[in-house]
Parts: sequence; structure tokens; C-alpha cells
Amino acid sequence: MDESGKVLMGLMERRALEAAFRELAETTNYAQQVARAEAIAQHGNAALPVLLAMLDTEDPQLRGGLGQVAARLERTLVAPALRLAARARERSEAARLTALTILDRYLHEAPDSELLSALQDPRAMARQSLRELMLEMERSEFAVAEYLTQLAEQPPDVPDMLLAAIPEMPPHEHLVTLLRMFAQGQKPIAAQKALDLLGRTRMPAAAQALAALTHTLPPGQAALAERNLRKLRLSGVAVTPSSAAGWRALLSPVDGSGAQVIWFVKAEEDNAPGKLFGVLAQDPAGIVLGFGSQSTPMKDLPPARPIGSQHAVPQAEGLPPLVLLEASFEAGRRAVRDALELHWAAKTTPPLEYQLLNPLIWSAAPCSAASEPELAPASTAHTAALLDHPAFASWFWYSADLQETARQLGRRHDAAARRAQVIAIADAQFGPEVVASYRRRLAAMTRWLALAGQPEAAALAQAVSEQLALAPAAESPFVRRLIGNGIDLALSNQRRRLDGKTKR
Repeated sequence: MDESGKVLMGLMERRALEAAFRELAETTNYAQQVARAEAIAQHGNAALPVLLAMLDTEDPQLRGGLGQVAARLERTLVAPALRLAARARERSEAARLTALTILDRYLHEAPDSELLSALQDPRAMARQSLRELMLEMERSEFAVAEYLTQLAEQPPDVPDMLLAAIPEMPPHEHLVTLLRMFAQGQKPIAAQKALDLLGRTRMPAAAQALAALTHTLPPGQAALAERNLRKLRLSGVAVTPSSAAGWRALLSPVDGSGAQVIWFVKAEEDNAPGKLFGVLAQDPAGIVLGFGSQSTPMKDLPPARPIGSQHAVPQAEGLPPLVLLEASFEAGRRAVRDALELHWAAKTTPPLEYQLLNPLIWSAAPCSAASEPELAPASTAHTAALLDHPAFASWFWYSADLQETARQLGRRHDAAARRAQVIAIADAQFGPEVVASYRRRLAAMTRWLALAGQPEAAALAQAVSEQLALAPAAESPFVRRLIGNGIDLALSNQRRRLDGKTKR
């Protein structure tokens, strides 16, 4: 092809790309936007000049599309070109801001002071970032969790810029959600600023957010949330707690690793999709997972049954069914609060998914006082028998050096050698923190068994917990058997490995 033909082909490709970018700007469906961005990126380097020519826009929809394209082009070319555009003072403020936004949000390159200095109003970037977040949250409420994950990788002053920009934006429920997430974050100063901003946002959504935060924040911050909530009430903002009616909780027993599954389910009328909020708690870490949906088909959830009934929920192939106990809404919230207290003590924060979804349970009327089951005293002589209960089938002691202990004992060992090893492990590894963790797990199982209508087993779990508080762990039949179960499992694993080698 001669030179004029190449020029003509280049012009045709550019016009096709310009048309494709115009279509991208008009696309409101996220999946279609991604598909069109991928199609444009197939043109490779030819797409870059057209992208740079379209930077002069204040439309967050188009900026998002340009960002999707930029993320799919060759990074070594697109990133320097965008940095150059951001520095170019002959470009409009909107074009420089678009370049910075794409670098920040889609290429994950935080703007440095030199790039920000090119803007007449450096906070304009923060406002633009917030507008784009709000647009993404229209598509999915989980966009704010991804946004905060990316924000954690930015310089420490970036959250401060965003918090300073929020009062300059029109009030919006999505900004309330962002402030509520900041209030639950790891940075105390940012959390306090977020609580103060919520207290100045005269919207029912802000009041509902503060009401939920009074339950899920550590006591000191919860008191600040309560004060800001009172300010909103005094200013005339209506605060109407959502009803707990229709909510039910499903609780698994605490397993051997200290984990408990907690589901909250709310059925809607006329067979409409229901609400599901799930928490995986684990002692001593606290809440390790949160998940949920505002539109879960009720056929996918266990049907409502009387409190104390048990459900067997199928799991992935090869795993036994998950046992869930029908419980009251308050019993479920009690289990979540117990997990939150572990975070407060350790000064850690729950996962972002929990932070986002927890108003589903904490926006309802305040928790009632937790009541402990009244149980007849159980004998401490047979506490080891608790491990025969099906709910304790996964309870055994595990430590990294248990395999070596099993190897030293060997397949055929005498009772005295085994007992000596068990006592040595109890003395060395069951310190105050481990004992406290097991006492919390046993307290949770006491409540679970009582709710399941098994008062004898509940009393035995309570007796084990009390025994651990009064005597060294090595004197507890329960602890000795727990360790023994771990040794037996280690021996069984070794035997399987040896048998496998023999067969080969």
C-alpha cells in the first residue's frame, strides 16, 4: 500500500474510533461499557490519541469509559501520556482533571504534588472522584468497598482531601454511606471527621447511619455517634428505627477453629426476594467475613421453623451439610456483638463487606439485654464427655509442632508417655489468652445448646468453662482429651502418608 493509502486507512480508523468513543459516552449499562471499552482497546496504540483528545469532559459517565479503555491499553504508553496531559497548562482544567482521575482510579497511580499543582482547584479532583463513586454506586452498592480498598493504597492525605470535599457536594445517600464506612475505618482522625460530618448532614439517611454506628463502633466512638445523632434529632431530622419484624437468625455451632456462621434472613411479602446478611466470626480474630444481598430468592434459604429447630444446609461437594440452628434476631445480634468486642479489644476493624451491610441488622430497634440460660449445675468429673457430642465433632487441638509430637510417640506408645506429652502441651500452650478464647467459645456453645433444647449438654459446656477459670488447663479432663484428639489425628495423618508411600 502506498503512503496515501496508509494515511487514508489511518483516517478511517480514527473516525471509527471517534464514533466508538461517542457510543461509549452514551452507554449507561456497565457491562456494555466494559465490552465497548475492550473493543476500542483492540485497536491498540491507535486508540491513545483519540482518548487524549476526549479528555476535555466533565461527564463522569464518559470519564469512566475513558478510564476503562486506558486500563486496557499498554501501560508504558498510556500512563506517561496521561501524566503529560495532566501537566499541560495549555489544556483546560477539565482535561487535566480527567487525566488525573484516570491515573488515580483506573491505573492506580496516585497524583503527586507536582501533578496536583497543575490544577487551579486541587480539591476538584476529590469532588470528581466522589461524583464517579456515586455513579458506580448506582450500579452496585459494593462499589464503595472497592473504592476504599483502592484508597487504602493511596498516600495518607488522600482520605483527608475526600473528607474535606464532601461538604462541598450536594447531600446524597451514597455520600452518607461513604461517611459511614470512613467512621468504621482504622484511622481515628478520619473516623471522627466522618462522624462529625454525619452529624451535620440533615438527612434521615445520616440519622439512620449514626443509629447503626452506635451499635457497631467501639464504646468511645459509639458515644460520639450517639451525640451526633442527638444533634440531628434536635435539628428536626426524623429518626425512625427499622422494624425487626420478619427477621430471623440462623446460627451454626462453634467449630474446632472457633468459627461460627451467623445468618440473618428476612422474608418479604408476595414471594418477593428476601434479604440475607451473613457473618463468619472466628475467635479470637472477630468477624472474618461478611456477605449479603437485598434480593435473595427465598427458595435458596432455609424455611422458617420454630426457634431451636435445626437445618442441614448442603455445602460444596465433599463437605458435610452445614448445621444451622433457628434462633431469634436478638440471639444472632448477640453473636455478632461478641465478635465485635474482639475487634474492639484488639483495635482492629471488621471486613469492608461487614461495614457496608451491617445496617441491615443494626438499624432495627436497640438490642435487648442479653440473657444467659438458667441451667442446673453439671458434674465436672465427666467434662471430657462433652467432646462426644455431635456439635463438638470438629473440636481438637492443633499446633504446628503436633506432628513432631506424634512422630516421637509413634504408632504404639504407652499411656504414660502419651499423658506426659499431653500435660506438657497443656502447660506450654494453654496460656491465659488461649484459655480465655476457649472459655468464650464454650460460652457461645452453652447458649447454642440451650437454644437447641439440650440443657444437659449446655450445662456440661458451662461446667467446662468454669473449670478452666479455676484450675490450670492441664488439670482439665476436657483439655487433656482435646489435645489427645489432636495427637490421634496427627498419628492418623502420618499413618496415611506412610501407607501411601508403601503402595507406591
